[in-house]
Amino acid sequence: MTEDELADARLSALFAVPQGAPDEAFIDRIQRAVLIEERLASARRTAWRRFAVEAAASAAVAATFVLLGRLAPLTLELGEGPLSPAVTGALILGLWFMVELRPAATER
Repeated sequence: MTEDELADARLSALFAVPQGAPDEAFIDRIQRAVLIEERLASARRTAWRRFAVEAAASAAVAATFVLLGRLAPLTLELGEGPLSPAVTGALILGLWFMVELRPAATER
């Protein structure tokens, strides 16, 4: 056999149709893996959509606090503390961000 015939024989052996029946367990595992990946993709899309809605709502609330802070009088009277309602609300919003959007909880 020449070198070309040997290479052709190897390639034909590699591309030959298998003699046995298909491995049903392997096929089931692959189908389950595909189904799991589809479900995870759906859950991922839902999570990103929820994050976008919460981020937009939070940005609206933060913008409201910024506007309220700018509308506050520039001079403080003797009885007033340095925390206006807008600043207090912004602090509460910041605490809510730390609890709600904690990156360590995503495990990624």
